[in-house]
Amino acid sequence: MGTATTNRLASYDEALTFAAQASQVFQPRSPITTKDLFAGRWNELTKISDAVHQPGLHVVIYGERGVGKTSLANVVRPTIRALDELDKKRGETPKRLVIKAIGTTEDTFSTIWDKLFAEITWPTEEPAIGLQGEKKIKDLTTRESFSLEDDLHVNEVRKVLSHLPGAVFIVDEFDRTTEGTSTEFTDLIKTLFDLAFDCTVILVGVSETVENLIADHASISRALVQIPLPRMKANELRIILANAEKTLGVAFDEDAASLIVHVSEGLPHYTHLIGLHAVRNAALSRLSKTIKREDVVDALKAAVKDAEQTITQKHSTATHSSHKDALYRHVLVACALAAARSHDALGYFNPSDVVAPLARILGRPVTIATFANHLSEFSQEKRGFVLEKDGQPWGYRYRFREPLLVPFAFMNGVDSGLLNGDALVQMLHEDV
Repeated sequence: MGTATTNRLASYDEALTFAAQASQVFQPRSPITTKDLFAGRWNELTKISDAVHQPGLHVVIYGERGVGKTSLANVVRPTIRALDELDKKRGETPKRLVIKAIGTTEDTFSTIWDKLFAEITWPTEEPAIGLQGEKKIKDLTTRESFSLEDDLHVNEVRKVLSHLPGAVFIVDEFDRTTEGTSTEFTDLIKTLFDLAFDCTVILVGVSETVENLIADHASISRALVQIPLPRMKANELRIILANAEKTLGVAFDEDAASLIVHVSEGLPHYTHLIGLHAVRNAALSRLSKTIKREDVVDALKAAVKDAEQTITQKHSTATHSSHKDALYRHVLVACALAAARSHDALGYFNPSDVVAPLARILGRPVTIATFANHLSEFSQEKRGFVLEKDGQPWGYRYRFREPLLVPFAFMNGVDSGLLNGDALVQMLHEDV
């Protein structure tokens, strides 16, 4: 992609330091918080900004796990503040309050607003002992300032928000909250919309449709800017690598960049994970800042050991067998390839799509009968429900329940020797 300013490191000690610095740019385990390192998603950020500047409008961000919803939520604050600074220079909008809370399985409407309001203090003056007219400033909590009830309801929250013009409240992982929470948020949003309040509520969560994330209401759709967050496009994932080139002074050759992007399957988590290990492999094995395809192949093997424990466990549950000739691991990789090459918008693939990649992996001809039972088992509890099936018994189609499992299957396939880097590249590029 680019050219490193100095493509060699002076010593192994320098390489160790450089390898450590790489984690400041590639952050697979932590959502991105710095706007400068956040790749793509400009259209989504623009929609959020537009909603914030229109009183009464609110935002729902939703999508698959791993597509970067939390990272998007994290850069809302710096993006809005950067735009507000431009307005301030024009003598327009002052800096606004932007607060974020993360939902848990224990959270209710009341506890979420407790978290948000806990970030706000209200200054008040009270008399002090001393010279005549001397006063001191005391900060009150939101509860103290508004004499709120223990259990917050829509009207109490509305009363507080009426005193916070321009404020933005972000609730991440909203889908994890307790049953009934979405109904109260729907009522609140409807009220704020009807009264044209100048504040914005942004809800972020895993959901294929808005209807699954927030309770329906006759006119709630007019109050919501709905932002589905799809998987990132190849050019957006390449921005992650380009940012690393700019910040670290490294260079990804075209083969290396292409392999990282293809294996990542539109999920920035894996672009960060594989990119991190590829940069470290080039530095520590060759004292180089130029990342080649062999560095990426080695990175795939290292990334398996650094993947999330939940994904590792799901893969193990799906593929474990006491029989050495069992094909579960082979079939799962072939399913991952079928899913990666699928043109279906929801990621579904047909059993016939698995035939060619499995034959390539096994080195012999196969038919659907070879793996039909495997597909059935992958859709059952004993194999962890890694696949979900749709349709009729004579025409089932399948997709992965956990999107992050597809790239992991590729990495595991390379690590275990089921396929090499060249074969993986070829099969990901083949037309279907």
